[in-house]
Amino acid sequence: MTSQPKITPIEDGPLMVTDVPNLRDGVGETIEAGAKMALCRCGLSANKPFCDGSHNAAGFSSTSDKSKIRNTPIQYAGAVDGTQVTVHYTPVLCSHAGECVKATRAIFDPSRKPWVIPENGKMTDLLAAVSNCPSGALRVEVTKTEPQHMVNGDVDLMVEQNGPYRVKNVRLDAEFNGAGASQTKYVLCRCGLSNNKPFCDGSHFDEGWKDGSA
Repeated sequence: MTSQPKITPIEDGPLMVTDVPNLRDGVGETIEAGAKMALCRCGLSANKPFCDGSHNAAGFSSTSDKSKIRNTPIQYAGAVDGTQVTVHYTPVLCSHAGECVKATRAIFDPSRKPWVIPENGKMTDLLAAVSNCPSGALRVEVTKTEPQHMVNGDVDLMVEQNGPYRVKNVRLDAEFNGAGASQTKYVLCRCGLSNNKPFCDGSHFDEGWKDGSA
């Protein structure tokens, strides 16, 4: 029987990862790792992405004040290629990766208000942007169907440079917080600053955290 990949957040400690077939860095290069590994989530390890026990000396806490998170989805509706769509955005799930902006700035542009205007682009671009969103913060509803995250079937664990762990199709032993959160693609905090642990809430971006931070 083939073991299923799994991630287990250890209380006040690292992320224990088992049977994930590939661990890669932000440019797609494979990081050598075993079938079981402990990944740093306090942001302090000198051996990132692996845990070196720094969380113990630092008194790292895996709990967070979830009263500070914005957990209400925001909806942006419009007609795209003649079809009514609604984009659902849950701020607390967003890691500020900017993949949606890279896919189509016509639709997603944080420099304006509203920052999402579905009718400014084409359906193929909109669906690609939602699919590229690593955190599940974006979902798309087409003609009143159930909102979709758009996830492919690959198992993947990627260490984003100066950012979180991007995960696809790996079971997580934790409660999923965030309205409309996806259980098949999500991002896990690596800097130790998130108010939505074990998930990333974009705090690394807001605080200017870097891989070399210690």
